[in-house]
Amino acid sequence: MHGLRAARRLAALCFALIVLLLLSACDPELMFTPIPPTDTIFILPASPTVDPRPPTLPESEADDRLATQVAAFQPRVPTLMPNMAVTVTPLPPPTEVFISLQFVMPDGTLLESLLFGAPRRPAPTVILLHDSDGTKESWLRLARTWQISGLNVIALDLRGYGMSGGARNWSRAVQDVINVLERLRNLPNLDPNRLYLLGVGAGANVALSSCANAPFCRAAVLISPLPSLEGTQIESSLSAYGARPLLLAYGRDDVRSAAAAAAIEANFRGERRSLPYEGASRGMILLEREPNLVEIIARWLLE
Repeated sequence: MHGLRAARRLAALCFALIVLLLLSACDPELMFTPIPPTDTIFILPASPTVDPRPPTLPESEADDRLATQVAAFQPRVPTLMPNMAVTVTPLPPPTEVFISLQFVMPDGTLLESLLFGAPRRPAPTVILLHDSDGTKESWLRLARTWQISGLNVIALDLRGYGMSGGARNWSRAVQDVINVLERLRNLPNLDPNRLYLLGVGAGANVALSSCANAPFCRAAVLISPLPSLEGTQIESSLSAYGARPLLLAYGRDDVRSAAAAAAIEANFRGERRSLPYEGASRGMILLEREPNLVEIIARWLLE
């Protein structure tokens, strides 16, 4: 009897304990101390970007701005501040092998050329006249060689060729070259009494006719001239050329140049040096294959 009562009391005590535990589980303050809330950081969402482009100037304004900056640029040696402990030697400015030179003809046509200035000036000047299939750039290597030898060298784009304006016309080309010779007489660092013309192929015929009609042209060098060229005449040109010196080079087997050389040798009465070479090479090819000819020309022009 007493055992039954004790069991009931124990059961009641356990039930009361279970109820207490359940009630405490429902009350958070009895179970743990809550963490105080913190402020939430607001993150700004990224805005959509559609085809981003950097700001630019209008095209014409940008071109003008660039042109102004280029025109205003002037290379200068840096200014040296006095410093007794350090000696600074500025580097010399770069030296250009050639510069662009333009000539405006009486009819407004613009002729482009490259000027290779001699190391020491004033110096003799030779104008190089290309063939019917060439331009002033055809002369770049040879012009540099003659420049180093002591000559002012001008490689000219004839009318209608390369960067020069106008239509191709050999008769007008002759007058153009005469005009260029006239302009060169007034340029500094050029000896006005030692102006020469050198031409290859059709350029040789132009050189002969131009020099013949320009009293201030001292002499001409003809490489592989043609027996005839529209607007030029070998016989009449030689008559006007007079007794001025003449240098002539051609390939013996180059039929046209050999015929022109024969006509020149038959009608020329001045001081002439003829250089016939074996083979049919002509014009620029002859100059490339006969390096001694390049040296002969330089010495002849510098005499």
